[in-house]
Amino acid sequence: MRFVTPALPVLLAALLVGCATRPATPTPPVTLRCVVPPGADSACPTPQPLKPGLTYRELLEAHLADRQQLQRCALQHEEMRRIVAACNARIDALAAPRRD
Repeated sequence: MRFVTPALPVLLAALLVGCATRPATPTPPVTLRCVVPPGADSACPTPQPLKPGLTYRELLEAHLADRQQLQRCALQHEEMRRIVAACNARIDALAAPRRD
């Protein structure tokens, strides 16, 4: 029993050293943002080149096709802008401190 008693404080000291708390290293805040993937915001298609000698009907068809392409492209760009803005607003709302 005498041999165990002097070893007990040393053993306890060794165990408690492992439990010492160290100051936590603060992690830098991560800034999350929604971005448009590269290439997704590409330019709208260019109008069809007009060949000489087109009839009025062919000219109107080319005009309507170009107009529809540009309208579709504008809608896609607007929808993408709206989605990215909504995503960023949601991230900001989640990152804001709660006031309870």
